[in-house]
Amino acid sequence: MALVKYVVFHPWRALTVLLVGTLLGLGAFYAYQVGIALGTVAVEEFDPDEARSAIEDTPNAVLGSTPSTVFDFYDESVYDIAAELERIAARLAEVPDAPPFNTAALGEPIDDGVFESYLLVGTDASGYLADTIILALQPTAGGAAIMVSLPRDLYVWNLCKKSFTRLNTGLGGCSGVASGSELLAIMVEDYTGIAVDHLARINFGGFARVVDVMGGITVCVDNPTRDAKSHLLIETPGCQTVDGETALAWVRSRHAEELVGEEWRAVGGSDFGRQRRQQDVLFQLAGNAAGFSSPASLADKLSAVAASVRVDSSWSFGQAVGAAWKYRGISKDQVRRFSISVSNYRTSYGAQVLLPATTFRRELSAVYDLG
Repeated sequence: MALVKYVVFHPWRALTVLLVGTLLGLGAFYAYQVGIALGTVAVEEFDPDEARSAIEDTPNAVLGSTPSTVFDFYDESVYDIAAELERIAARLAEVPDAPPFNTAALGEPIDDGVFESYLLVGTDASGYLADTIILALQPTAGGAAIMVSLPRDLYVWNLCKKSFTRLNTGLGGCSGVASGSELLAIMVEDYTGIAVDHLARINFGGFARVVDVMGGITVCVDNPTRDAKSHLLIETPGCQTVDGETALAWVRSRHAEELVGEEWRAVGGSDFGRQRRQQDVLFQLAGNAAGFSSPASLADKLSAVAASVRVDSSWSFGQAVGAAWKYRGISKDQVRRFSISVSNYRTSYGAQVLLPATTFRRELSAVYDLG
């Protein structure tokens, strides 16, 4: 009875209470949904420094690595990196059947305070090989972000194997002492000279779901295009919005063909064109993220991402989303990008790999002045 009298004599107050209560209830409901989404994210231990120490303290025989390799000659007390690399190369030249040594494959250390670094990894179906490796750098002094794709076949130092291997094999980890994410980060650090602060990886199926929930992406082709190995088939020339499955085939394509007249012809561009496509898709997704319209759409998108992503233990999913939110709507014109110069090389066991043509520091200097 008292409630009825209050509503009759204070209708506006009663309406305000009702509206506030409804909004709070909806807010709590969506907060609960978001909380559920965040709780489903897989988090893995990630401490590259500790993993590096563990690998270095483990006998080679346990790791299955080869003896008499590059770091048997390495002197960590020497601070002139260039001179030290030349000395190592000279020593190796005296060793029968020594592994090939490329001085550009080991990076001069760059002070940890210069960049906040993010390693973004796309994995193949097995989860043990990195199909996409993108390093994003945010200068701590301010300025435009930097992005570079690291070729998966880049032939760099593998601390676990005590030998040079393809970069993407790092995701297999080092048995008992380092996870796949930790070993991959260590290999990236040894090549670039930049410590990896955070890592996130996404699987193929997860990528397709994220593209779908974000509304698809736009793909432009001059002619009908296909790639049997990545299952890509775009039958209509021009620009069109495609779903997650087609977007995945598009970014994975390495053997694309286009129909010119009545003849299918190989599309040039190799891995570097593929890397650009992958980066462009990220920019499109960042643009789509700027279109969050309600807590419900936010929860839906978080749920799709949460089921598909693994983040490192030093980086909560909430922090990862916060970082992504900071860059929502960013365009490729607002990011400094460069490519890794490489040369083709066939190893002694017949594998086709890519040798860095120059140091990462020199590549980076084209877009950022390290002083």
